[in-house]
Amino acid sequence: MQQCRAMFIEFHRNLIADRARNAAFYRALQQVIVPGKTTVADLGSGTGLLGFYALQLGAKDVYFYEYSPALKLSQKIARHNGLRRGHFIHQHSRAVEKPVAVDVVVSETLGNYAYEENIIETLADARRFLKPGGTFIPQHIEQFVAPAITPRVYQELCVWDDMGAELDFSLAKEMSVNNLYVRLLKPEDLLDAGTNAKRWDAVDLRKKNGSVRRGNAHWTLANNTTIYGFALWWECELLPEIILSTSPLAPRSHWEQLYCPVRTPIQAQTGDELSIAFTSDSRFEVGASVKWDVVLKSKISGTLTQQSLDMKHGDAG
Repeated sequence: MQQCRAMFIEFHRNLIADRARNAAFYRALQQVIVPGKTTVADLGSGTGLLGFYALQLGAKDVYFYEYSPALKLSQKIARHNGLRRGHFIHQHSRAVEKPVAVDVVVSETLGNYAYEENIIETLADARRFLKPGGTFIPQHIEQFVAPAITPRVYQELCVWDDMGAELDFSLAKEMSVNNLYVRLLKPEDLLDAGTNAKRWDAVDLRKKNGSVRRGNAHWTLANNTTIYGFALWWECELLPEIILSTSPLAPRSHWEQLYCPVRTPIQAQTGDELSIAFTSDSRFEVGASVKWDVVLKSKISGTLTQQSLDMKHGDAG
């Protein structure tokens, strides 16, 4: 029980410690709140920081929607700081039958994988909370991918190969490569130091979007290289010109990049065509599941390598 409490508060401490994240949301709220007039709904409010910012900026009323035990903590923090005009609702926003319509909906439900906390479905449903002409924060998400050309992370997944001649752990390794990993990647780990990353998906959160996303990316390789996997990251526009990014080229935040393995390293030659296609499913009943198909083609010889991986195959069940 004590360990669970420690994990709970540590998760929220990491969010609060991310000064760049906090400052970006504060600037966004500052742009849209008219003191004494603007009403705000904070969906997935956690310990309440964003809603507290709104109250400090003069919001007329702020509605905190949170289904975890963090809601009680946020209520205590509000009382301790003398913050009034806050309304605390112990429900997931999707379970609220008749929400109060507000001027601004804010929701920081972003994970290392942008969609893993169901931000697409949460904000698609959140249009019920917004008055005509109201404002969503955030508004757009773009997803990027770049090939990883150093073995640093891939080697972690190869421990199963070193169990000795009498033990074959290839089934365990197969599960390992069919998963995504949160890792801090460096520009030098990536093709062209990450400057040739490709956008594979974009979502306008102000519209209703499907939670099953598909996209792809392509590269023509300028040099002989070995592909050990792919790095994934996102950019999120809170409001125009207020951007959060998990790119390895951006200032570091509490979020990190994702490492997307290949089954076996891919030896590529100058002029070869490398592509990756993603299918992402972040519906509430699924959680977050991603599959990826990697193809290497030669203009002369055609398809050289094709690998298909799926997080469903990384499940021990």
